[in-house]
Amino acid sequence: MLNVLSQERALEIILSQVSEIEKNNEDIPLLQAVSRIAAKDIDSFENIPHFNRSTVDGFALRASDTFGCSESLPAMLRFKGKIIMGEDRALSIDGGECMEIPTGGMLPENADAVSMVEYTENYGDEFRYIQKPAAPLENVIRTGEDVSKGQKVIEKGTVLRIQEIGVLSALGIDIVSVKKPLTVGIISTGDEIIPFTEKPKGSQIRDINSSLLAAAAAGTFCRSMNYPIVPDDERKLQKAVRTALDECDALLISGGSSAGEKDAVSRVLSALGTVHFHGIAIKPGKPTVFATASGKPVFGLPGHPVAAYFVFRLFVRTMLYKMLGVKQNDLCFNAVISQNIPSDHGREEIIPVSIKNGIASPVFGKAGIISVLSRADGYIIIGRNSEGVLKGEAVKVYLF
Repeated sequence: MLNVLSQERALEIILSQVSEIEKNNEDIPLLQAVSRIAAKDIDSFENIPHFNRSTVDGFALRASDTFGCSESLPAMLRFKGKIIMGEDRALSIDGGECMEIPTGGMLPENADAVSMVEYTENYGDEFRYIQKPAAPLENVIRTGEDVSKGQKVIEKGTVLRIQEIGVLSALGIDIVSVKKPLTVGIISTGDEIIPFTEKPKGSQIRDINSSLLAAAAAGTFCRSMNYPIVPDDERKLQKAVRTALDECDALLISGGSSAGEKDAVSRVLSALGTVHFHGIAIKPGKPTVFATASGKPVFGLPGHPVAAYFVFRLFVRTMLYKMLGVKQNDLCFNAVISQNIPSDHGREEIIPVSIKNGIASPVFGKAGIISVLSRADGYIIIGRNSEGVLKGEAVKVYLF
């Protein structure tokens, strides 16, 4: 029997054994930084925009000159010329004057608003006629309104998305300090396991987990190192684990974690380091092992791919994020469950779901059926002491 821990207690133990890896940074060109992790806070050294800018095509003016105007009684402002995009010279207007301005153009000095061209008339004389009052700062982005000088624009640990690349380019930053990827070792075990590129014979099974976990590691801003499949031989497993610990920052061992005669992983890890727990009160994923050896975290994951994936998602990923200093931000939302789901296993149950029109439909499959994951958009968690959820009940969906 396994002495299982709650999900919360298991995660607490895991995170207590790791810390952010410092001095693990590298400077790279901005255009190579997408999907990398900011290693430092980034502050702005300038204002964006660095001038008052129009958000529309129209006429730059003093808002007070338009107060009370209308179509029947327009404000008559002397036309002082056009503002040219990119022009590097100071322009100004006085009371009762206006200048034509394009979207993105620099407001002349003393102007505090822009009237959209749709609300103006040009009768071919020296005036422009404003038919609608403009409020102060209407259709204007002020200096520093987007980003102000000294403002923190990127926080350490932020995953640099396309959006952040745009902000940094607006600041003229061409080199960014980012975290180097961690190396995650992956070992699959079992006499019946063969490389996924080979055709199974008899009761042989293709090695799904090595590819699955390598992809999961890549999605967690790490690189993977896949080792040869290890048969059910403790001496060979111990040798493979020693090699991986010398070369990697963390290690995932797939298979051999169930209680019983083939529970080789727990015995090997006990010999090489400290097993902190063996068993988590979740379904799937109950026989998970967590240990430290050579100062590095090691997981013994279930052999079933769906279980291995969810243990990675809930525990390994969170641990790697801490080691990388990543700000974790899971996407989740409330949906309505499409049917009754009974649950009385005494464990938290993870149910893959598909989403359509705000309805979450469970994607069921027997243990070892990998297609469950590809048919799901996310998952829900049914509490350990819950008897399940009822059709029409609101559930929190965690998106993949």
